[in-house]
Amino acid sequence: MKELGKFLGWVGFWAYFILLLNFFIKYINRKYIKKLPKDKKQYAHIYKAFMKCIIKYHKLVGIIGVIAVVCHGYIMYKYKGISIPGLAAAVVMVATACLGVYGLKSRNMKGKWLVDHRILAFFLIFLILFHIMFKKFLMI
Repeated sequence: MKELGKFLGWVGFWAYFILLLNFFIKYINRKYIKKLPKDKKQYAHIYKAFMKCIIKYHKLVGIIGVIAVVCHGYIMYKYKGISIPGLAAAVVMVATACLGVYGLKSRNMKGKWLVDHRILAFFLIFLILFHIMFKKFLMI
């Protein structure tokens, strides 16, 4: 069962990595791909197909990531106790997901919620790394 908990933690980690790609591929598209000369448009076509796939599955991967992290937290709590850095990362991940759901329900793809969603997502990078590095030391 402990192995399942570790597996779910890594599923949550890689889901989060894929979710961050959404921001970076859109940024690269705005800054570079749209400005490619006409003779390089075949690269833009390939890039946009990749971008479309990442954007299409952003919500689904987010749901999978949050479920994996919540299950990971529960299983690891049963086996080892609560990791303070892990709990902080999980809370921020769920808050980020809630902001995403809010944006989806409000159908407003701009605004303060989006800025907060992105800030929390980037803050989560540090929390996840901190959790991975210090998970054994900060336990309750």
